[in-house]
Amino acid sequence: MKRAISRGWISMKEQFYILILLFIYRLLWGYFLYRFIRSAIIPVLLRYPDIHAGGSGIGRLLYYIEGQFALSGDPGVQRWLWMLLALSALRLLLSPFIRAGLLHELHQERKGERGLFFFPGMKLYGLPVLVFSLAEWFLSALPLYWLLPKMYTLLLSGIFDYKLLLRLVPYLLAWLIYLYCIRIVLLYMQFGYTAGTGMFSAVLACLKVLLPSTGASLLLGSGGLVTLLLGFGTSLLCPGMSALLFRQFSPLPSTLFKMWGIAAQYHLWSSKTFPQ
Repeated sequence: MKRAISRGWISMKEQFYILILLFIYRLLWGYFLYRFIRSAIIPVLLRYPDIHAGGSGIGRLLYYIEGQFALSGDPGVQRWLWMLLALSALRLLLSPFIRAGLLHELHQERKGERGLFFFPGMKLYGLPVLVFSLAEWFLSALPLYWLLPKMYTLLLSGIFDYKLLLRLVPYLLAWLIYLYCIRIVLLYMQFGYTAGTGMFSAVLACLKVLLPSTGASLLLGSGGLVTLLLGFGTSLLCPGMSALLFRQFSPLPSTLFKMWGIAAQYHLWSSKTFPQ
């Protein structure tokens, strides 16, 4: 595991330009999405009958009722929601193409090649990796057909007795473990497909390195979690310019840990597929 993580870090040095590109992409995307949401939310919030501005309880009740009707019947609100959904779907569909470019870059690095292989990889393997991603999304959502009715009942009961919410923990843990298994197996299958060594041999390699693979995921995933928690903590404890600056630069470490995690898994796979 340590060797795969260290080799993954070396790969990050070779692919530093991808890290910068993805950081700029996430920075611009976050700014654009913020401006888009702000253009619709701020005018609505300005109409809120706040108690300090002379608003009454009846006025606030009418405000909520108007909001309910607007969500279901106002064409302008529905058009804005559809646009937000389309933007979210576009971001979701772009992710497999980015991963395809990263995988192609890792393959070329293993072969000893040097160059800018990110964009050719997006063109070459983007659609196949998208199919893998669609399978991952479908398999990830499949257990919710059985889990959601049970969890919904517990959530309703938890309104009156919050201790009942603890019964949700086993369901959530089981689903998270299932998500990890699906994601890691499909990731290794993508390694095998894009390298031309076969998907099923990649699954066997995944089973052989399951323990170090899980350890690497936990270690590097914790780095991304710490970044997320620091962002929340800065926003709550130090609001203002410091929180804004941290929020603007937080995509850099989070993207680094995601890329590092994929590179570490790749080197675990290649250690079994191309033993030296």
